[in-house]
Amino acid sequence: MAAYPTTLPAPLVSGYAVRPVDQTIRTEMDVGAARVRRRTRARLDRVPVSFIYTDTQLSTFRTWFDDDTQAAGGSAWFDMTLKVGDGGSTAVEARFTGAPSFEFLGADIWRVSGELEVRP
Repeated sequence: MAAYPTTLPAPLVSGYAVRPVDQTIRTEMDVGAARVRRRTRARLDRVPVSFIYTDTQLSTFRTWFDDDTQAAGGSAWFDMTLKVGDGGSTAVEARFTGAPSFEFLGADIWRVSGELEVRP
């Protein structure tokens, strides 16, 4: 499995959150309480992330993101170390839910933002 490049920085703390995906399905009844049941036992979290990259780091990220043997344009799972509430930084599998955005901040600095699906 591919891995997030170790030469690139970790995500910023600002805006970082772990949002567990609802594992239940709810059916409203005409009368009485709703029926709720577990859809899956597989844990999946969504994590909005932002990174600050230099021009060189952005080039490295884009090459890695687009490479079919690495992130495959966001469709492939990759290994990454993140804080997901399991006691410090944890090795997880992640993939992007869509294309990240690139915001030019000036000089040679870029903010890259996106959302990851994370499974432990």
